[in-house]
Amino acid sequence: MKITHEEFQKARRISRAVQEYLKELNDDGLRSVDLYPILARKKLVEKDKYNGLYFRNFLRKLRDNNLLSLIPQCKYDDVNDKHIKWYFYRVKENKKTEKEHDIESKILVIPKITEEEINKLIEKAKPHIEKLPKINIQKLSYPQLETRKMYKRAYEIWTEREIEIMKRAYKKFERIDKVAELLKRQPNVVEKKLKYCNL
Repeated sequence: MKITHEEFQKARRISRAVQEYLKELNDDGLRSVDLYPILARKKLVEKDKYNGLYFRNFLRKLRDNNLLSLIPQCKYDDVNDKHIKWYFYRVKENKKTEKEHDIESKILVIPKITEEEINKLIEKAKPHIEKLPKINIQKLSYPQLETRKMYKRAYEIWTEREIEIMKRAYKKFERIDKVAELLKRQPNVVEKKLKYCNL
């Protein structure tokens, strides 16, 4: 699967956050499981109960597309391809290489609105999300309830109203993670729903 411009942007945001954290910690050689809670708290990677499974899958996708250089702090040990170990080291901050500029010109799309503007729109739309129908959570299984601790509206039934909100939000934000934040659902679920709606 190819990397989308949204994933390109996501990789750059992760790279900046990792570099800042490693500098602040004054340490190197951290594993993906060490960084996952920090990145999840900053909403740069999707939360999950497997201590960063979606984050590791994203790193693998970058590697498989020869784009791991977007997170230059990341190195890996692939002695066992099924269980890759990901390590992170500070990098010297220098000017972009010609290759990076070339990748950027092909993938990078400048967002129409800033993250701050998106956050304001999410805040403004919260009352509409609160009004959406709610299921009886007593019918949910224990694993589902655990997921609900991270995503407050996980396993809710999709209504026409919510699908409409999702479509409009995606056209405005152009970021799945922010649409998921608005809907309080898992980003991978929102991504599947958007694909189903041909977006």
